[in-house]
Amino acid sequence: MSDSLEHFYANKRVLITGGLGFLGSNLAIRLVELGSKVTILDGLLEGLGGNWFNIQEVKDQVQVVVAHLADRQKVDSCVKDQEVIFNIAMQPSHVASMLNPLYDVQTNVLSQIQFLESLRANNPEARVLYVGSRAQFGRVAIFPINEDTPPNPRDVYAVSKQAVEWYHFQYSNICGLQVTSLRLGNTYGPRHQMRHAEYGVQNYLIRLAMEGKEITVYGDGHQVRELLYVDDTVEAMLRLARHDGCIGETYCIGAMERVSFLELVQSIIEAAGSGSYRHVPWPREREIIEVGDVRTDDSKLRGDTGWSPKIPLEKGLGLTVEFYRNYREHYW
Repeated sequence: MSDSLEHFYANKRVLITGGLGFLGSNLAIRLVELGSKVTILDGLLEGLGGNWFNIQEVKDQVQVVVAHLADRQKVDSCVKDQEVIFNIAMQPSHVASMLNPLYDVQTNVLSQIQFLESLRANNPEARVLYVGSRAQFGRVAIFPINEDTPPNPRDVYAVSKQAVEWYHFQYSNICGLQVTSLRLGNTYGPRHQMRHAEYGVQNYLIRLAMEGKEITVYGDGHQVRELLYVDDTVEAMLRLARHDGCIGETYCIGAMERVSFLELVQSIIEAAGSGSYRHVPWPREREIIEVGDVRTDDSKLRGDTGWSPKIPLEKGLGLTVEFYRNYREHYW
């Protein structure tokens, strides 16, 4: 499949929204390796993880446009003639969405509609991979989760992500956008922001452990999680955007292994060689948005693309700790 990806992406014009952030920058680096002509569109909104250092190793091989998705003049210019678009840009904090719903809707919904309008006017048949969220499913009673599991979002962020997924498919009907949606779970690895725990908490826990600090475990910590190393996530995204048969489809993604949150914390402490943890009761603002266990059936993704995760948790945590030890000053 690597040869197939190189054949497909070589010299392809590719746009990544949110490309200075965690997932987008890792994707950009991989696309440069595959020979793509990469444009990054990022608003560099405060606190959302955009970081120029993320693309340091490819800074001379990508074009970067700093603009909000709602900036039609700049966005119109960016989307023209792009062959593949990875739409990642978002406000990713569940807690922040509950504290300031209007900001979440403005950033995650209205700006996305502006972006879709730009595509309709300037590139109506572009191939678009929309990056959704496992949070769209909310708390689930019947496992495993798959594409037929009905959405049941538990916070404003998840509602926004579900709405924007539907908007993408509606624009597919309106103007012919070639849309695929991937509902991501917990992804970890290099280039994530490490300054707060409002989102990507598994990454922030790595910082706490590296600093020898105490990690808080809410409740008994037995809730089941699926953790995916960022390189495996990027591989899935590339394959989905590559395959014609994935257009018009929604996909779930799981992981190589499932662990309890407590086991995750213990693994992080082991990888860092420092840190500790303690149990505390759930705070109300966290408990109301907690989705419970996560068990995903991603057989559709695996069957349609041949994807499977390659990096086990122990190895991925080791790689992540090594990255932040080397480049700590750019992320702390």
